[in-house]
Amino acid sequence: MRRSTRRVRCLKRTSVYQGRVVTLIRELLEIGGMRMVRETILHPGSVVIVPILDQSRVVLVRQYRRAIDQDLLELPAGTLNPGESPAACARRELKEETGWNAGRIRRIGAFYAAPGVSSEWMTMFLATDLTRTKAHPEPDELLIPVILPLQTALAKMRSGKIRDAKSIIGLLFAERLLRRKA
Repeated sequence: MRRSTRRVRCLKRTSVYQGRVVTLIRELLEIGGMRMVRETILHPGSVVIVPILDQSRVVLVRQYRRAIDQDLLELPAGTLNPGESPAACARRELKEETGWNAGRIRRIGAFYAAPGVSSEWMTMFLATDLTRTKAHPEPDELLIPVILPLQTALAKMRSGKIRDAKSIIGLLFAERLLRRKA
């Protein structure tokens, strides 16, 4: 990946906040002779899982999101633990949030979640050959698993009822992959 052709020099970097998952930093930068302050959220990375049942249904979660004070219908996802591989994280998060184990898990893409403010790199997985087990969400996760036909989930995405970026990207990737197999 290419770095910017403009010379960026960090003159000062301060940690403003250290949380359980993220760190907020403030940097004084010099870019092309101009000085500016930028705030960035450092994130350890995360995964998003597209769990497919019988090639036609998808497992989602209805989850409360405090930042927008709303419940969202979205794909299961989660943050990497220190030293954890993205594939192991995807398997763990799928089981914790939905109560499904993946017989097969395949990386289908990766992207920056919000590169204007965060370093979070999301790795996307397609989970298939699912078997039912028991969900174990984290105590602070307010979520309910929801199973929908993939076409219904795509219709909800197109109508704006599914509106978070990772779910939109995941559903579109899965649709394309499953269409190729058909």
